[in-house]
Amino acid sequence: MSIQKNCFLVTVVLLLISFSVKAQQALFDSHLHYGGEDVKHYSPKQIIEIFDRNQVEYALVSSTPNSGTEQLYHYAPKRIIPFLGLYQTLADKPDWMFDKTVITRVEQALESGIYRGLGELHIFAKDRKSPVLKRIVEMASERGLMLQVHGDAEVLDEIFEVAPNVTVLWAHLGTTPEPEFLRSVLKRHPNNLYIDTSVRDKQLLETGRLSAEWQALFIDYQDHFMVAVDTFSVNRWNTFDSVVKDIHDWLDDLPSEVSKKMAYDNAYKLFFKKPTN
Repeated sequence: MSIQKNCFLVTVVLLLISFSVKAQQALFDSHLHYGGEDVKHYSPKQIIEIFDRNQVEYALVSSTPNSGTEQLYHYAPKRIIPFLGLYQTLADKPDWMFDKTVITRVEQALESGIYRGLGELHIFAKDRKSPVLKRIVEMASERGLMLQVHGDAEVLDEIFEVAPNVTVLWAHLGTTPEPEFLRSVLKRHPNNLYIDTSVRDKQLLETGRLSAEWQALFIDYQDHFMVAVDTFSVNRWNTFDSVVKDIHDWLDDLPSEVSKKMAYDNAYKLFFKKPTN
């Protein structure tokens, strides 16, 4: 093979690689954790390297304990949106809503001034009348903080009953990740409810493509959905690249303007009050 032909082939390959890199749009991950085990396995520098490799420009991060979030935030304050977790250990998940000391600890932790929201809160319909939840919601409303909720739709109803103007980020497409059900919830709460798609990527597919029902929902409510990986375990950091690829694969089945909103603009607008150029 001639030198000229070799050079031509190399140029073509480089152009294809360049196009591929440019084609992968930037992400704003709206649901990540950097907790105790994560800190042991990945330094903040390594986390930012993962972000850079996957074009994650910003990330909403919460942790148990909160020291992980604070460490990552102080390392990259312009890229991390810190949320305050309510748990001292992961064992607190099932019954934090019955522990009144949570309120005092949250009030004290918020004195740092770095936190943009509270959560991820794990709470389900049977516990929605919790006085502790009510005070947390009131606190969020009073301080202009968002709430990240892992729970049933009935919990959202309760939250908006207490504080109609509070902003809620609903994790994992809720606990009933079905397009028609989500439509009904969004019709009830059309203004301050945002929903992340984390850990549901495979469930959105039909024969390897984004299903028609999910496409229609995302198009009809394109201002309310945001993508996320959710690093709920160290293994999610280990497989971060492949999860991001899965996200891009189904985003590509949407109109480009909808895909861009879900990948980046909705979260950016929510936290920075203006869309990208």
